[in-house]
Amino acid sequence: MTFNSAALLAFITALIWKVLGALALWIIARWLINFAINQLRKLSVHRNLDATLTRYGLSILNITLNILLVIGILGYFGIQTTTFAALFAATGVAIGLAWSGLLANLAAGVFLIILQPFKVGDFIQAGGEIGTVTEIGLFATTINTMDNIQTIVGNNKILSDNIQNFSHNAYRRVEL
Repeated sequence: MTFNSAALLAFITALIWKVLGALALWIIARWLINFAINQLRKLSVHRNLDATLTRYGLSILNITLNILLVIGILGYFGIQTTTFAALFAATGVAIGLAWSGLLANLAAGVFLIILQPFKVGDFIQAGGEIGTVTEIGLFATTINTMDNIQTIVGNNKILSDNIQNFSHNAYRRVEL
């Protein structure tokens, strides 16, 4: 086996250029992702969108764009990325099946934030509990009951049941 220094030098030079190209692609793409996320954050503040929903959406967008960037850089190096796409899809399905109850609470939490049948400080009856809402989270809602007990109710239970908001209207009719 003979040692060819010209071929080795050409290989190393090509590899260095590929690594520098990938590094430049990483830096430019990360800057563009951060710029886009910051612009969307400013737009959501300007439009008075819900902070929890905005933070959740921007986090998902950031993670998705970073995964696509890594897959793109791997493709730039000539690595087959279809295997990674299938792996990500299978992982998503497995996580979805394992966390189906948690994802149901998450989806219900997003709907509670978007539809806003009640807000923090309202006196409601929902999910089998009666009390004042102290926090609306993505997975659960915290209610202080009339006997001052903090109760955390899953958002899926709240959304799948009737919701009575006693604070919504300025006046209530009471017949004696």
